[in-house]
Amino acid sequence: MKISLQWLNDYVDVTDYFKKTDELAAILTRAGLEVEEITDQAQALNHVVIGHITLKDKHPNSDKLSLCQVEVAKGVTAQIVCGAQNHKTGDKVVVALPGAVLPGNFAIKKSKIRDMESNGMLCSFKELGVDKPSEGIVILPADAPIGLPYADYAGQSDVTFELKVTPNRADCLSHYGLAREIGCLLNRPVKKIEIFSKFSNQKTTDKIKLEVNSDLCIRYSGRYMSGVKIGPSPEWLKARLESIGMNSINNVVDVTNYVMLEMGQPLHAFDADSLAKSTIQVRQAQPNEKFKTLKEQDLTFKGDELLICDGEKAVALAGVIGGLNSGVSEKTQNIFIESANFNALSTRKSARANGIETDSAYRFARGVDASQTLDALDRAVLLISQCAGGEAFGNHHDVYPKPVTKNPIETNIQTISDRLGYAADASLFEQFMSGLQCKVSKKSTGVYSVTPPLFRFDMEQEMDLVEEYARLNGYEKIEETVPRFDRSPTQHDAFYILKNKISNVMQASGFSQAFNYAFTSRDQEQKFMQSAKTLQTYGFKIDDESVMIRNPLSEDLNSMRRLTSFSIWKNTTENFHMGNERGQLFEIGPAFSKSDGRYIESNRLAISSWGNEFGLYSNSTPNVYKVRSAIEKLFSLLGINSYTFKEIEAKVSFLHFGQSAQILVEGKAVGFIGTIHPQLIQQEKIRVDVAVAELNLDLICLGQPRPMRFKSVSAFQAVERDFSFVVDSNKTMGDFMVDVKKSLGSVCKDVHIFDIYQGDKLDQNQKSISVRVTLQSGEADLTEAQIIENVNKIMASAEKMIGAKLRQ
Repeated sequence: MKISLQWLNDYVDVTDYFKKTDELAAILTRAGLEVEEITDQAQALNHVVIGHITLKDKHPNSDKLSLCQVEVAKGVTAQIVCGAQNHKTGDKVVVALPGAVLPGNFAIKKSKIRDMESNGMLCSFKELGVDKPSEGIVILPADAPIGLPYADYAGQSDVTFELKVTPNRADCLSHYGLAREIGCLLNRPVKKIEIFSKFSNQKTTDKIKLEVNSDLCIRYSGRYMSGVKIGPSPEWLKARLESIGMNSINNVVDVTNYVMLEMGQPLHAFDADSLAKSTIQVRQAQPNEKFKTLKEQDLTFKGDELLICDGEKAVALAGVIGGLNSGVSEKTQNIFIESANFNALSTRKSARANGIETDSAYRFARGVDASQTLDALDRAVLLISQCAGGEAFGNHHDVYPKPVTKNPIETNIQTISDRLGYAADASLFEQFMSGLQCKVSKKSTGVYSVTPPLFRFDMEQEMDLVEEYARLNGYEKIEETVPRFDRSPTQHDAFYILKNKISNVMQASGFSQAFNYAFTSRDQEQKFMQSAKTLQTYGFKIDDESVMIRNPLSEDLNSMRRLTSFSIWKNTTENFHMGNERGQLFEIGPAFSKSDGRYIESNRLAISSWGNEFGLYSNSTPNVYKVRSAIEKLFSLLGINSYTFKEIEAKVSFLHFGQSAQILVEGKAVGFIGTIHPQLIQQEKIRVDVAVAELNLDLICLGQPRPMRFKSVSAFQAVERDFSFVVDSNKTMGDFMVDVKKSLGSVCKDVHIFDIYQGDKLDQNQKSISVRVTLQSGEADLTEAQIIENVNKIMASAEKMIGAKLRQ
């Protein structure tokens, strides 16, 4: 927000800071109102003064140039060559002397033009950076004082502050609001704003009928004025608005903008003669109701917006923007001035839903003081009567069914001292609270009842008063102290530690971590997963219906995700389309569902791998095995030994049915792993295979961290035996390998597959699987009899579990 220092000076004396603006900026910043930029307008017009042309001659070497003698200070004359034709001897002009730097970084210096010395330049409005039409150079009134800096003459000697106002300080979104704050910080009086008081005997209520039909309108005030004359604003008003970057429109609209910037109260002036049936009605919109704004935007309402209507149609979106044909125009003679207070949440939703950003909506969305509505209205009436004339009618409208109040807050000096760590001063506390315009009642020594003003929305409880004392007294006065370590620090959340552990394992396996919103598109996710019921068999709590967001940022983020792997799949497609043809990602994040009227958040691990390395030493390992390897490493770290990858029985729509599996831990389903379905790959125009997995961390992490069990390394001989089994091609080996480990017991050190063969030496529906089993005892070397016994167990297990026979 931009603030004018000269404007501030109308309410609180800051003249002593005009030459030391940095000090005032530091005071405001320390108080929580950060000054991001200071602009001294006079600096842009340095070395630009008012001059008097004492003699105008023709240039001896050019027919189109003139040679002027210009008095630029008392007794000081400068020779200047000029190319304009609209000046003459005796004119008062604007002179840029050597050393001036005009807008556009145009530096003025002594020069020779057609062999004649020129010591400056006579300026036009364009060269001064002023948006005014001019033919040639600027000709000033005859009484303009010679030598006076032009910035002072034109009222462009102001200093502006660009403030970063935090959302809780809506009271500082105006010059008067900031003046109150500065008055408190500097302990200086703040002047009251003058308002209109001499109204005619005619009644506003006779001219305009008012109906307020919604609780979203907290207060609505309005006054009728007749006989106003619409035209340009006076120079002082234009200068004030332009000093903070706002363009002048006409005198009435400029006054409404001025009062908003002065008091923080948005206003709207209606052409009273254009209001159908001379009626103002405040109501909520009808679903699909149409509206055209004054900026000619066509809006269609949902039905929860608040509207200002006349007897036939909507004339304004309350608190946001006016309608096309209800505003003030050159033909306007009678006006109805609105000063209202609307629900902050409703205004913010209306502005966001319709994509409209205005100064009015910005203020209403953060909070406007309902108690100043009438004062702001009559302030506008005063300024309009000065700038546009007219008669202000009495008997104004003021509908305020539920006046806003503030409850007193009890506090004491001891509490403030305890919280801040230093002795608070009672007299200073009273000064600060009075400076903030609070009502202070001293109940006993050091004990107070404080009622905050209505414009301070952020002062609701005792700790807010403590914070105000600390802020106004200076946060730097809070001493740094080392905390006493008289108790054990709070332990980290166990799941947080576990998540970091999982993240480290995945990164060590070559996967990069992704971070996604938990929001997603309901339609896109549903299209991806199709059947929620199928996924329930894999250890996930997933509903048929998504958890919808009431006020989504967009339709692409309108629900909470049910499947974390959908987010990682989107990451994969985006990476591939951006040129990353291979990669590995994982995400640890929440998924959401609803059960028995309760919202449930579960923690998931989603993994994705796509493409293969390219080069001399690359390998073409299927991505699904890369993902499986990472999961096995994770299980090993977590101390999970009893797990298996089981052939999928319930078909998952987005997975390749022949290259996917259910993940079981200790007999319970905890997730899935598989290659993305070829049809989905083709739809997304991805030219490499993609594998994904999703695990339910809530199930996997039960009982974590598991106790570490250590045993000494066996000193006895290990024995390896290789087996080649012939099995049907549709058989899987997971259950067999689990059964082998179970039947062999502690002597089984490892079981793994090292070869799979299918070819012309076997039947078409058969395959050969080669398995290596490592046997080792921790007590003694295995005898030949023991080895044969274990071999027989392995062969029996193979026949029982997969119907396998030894290959001959």
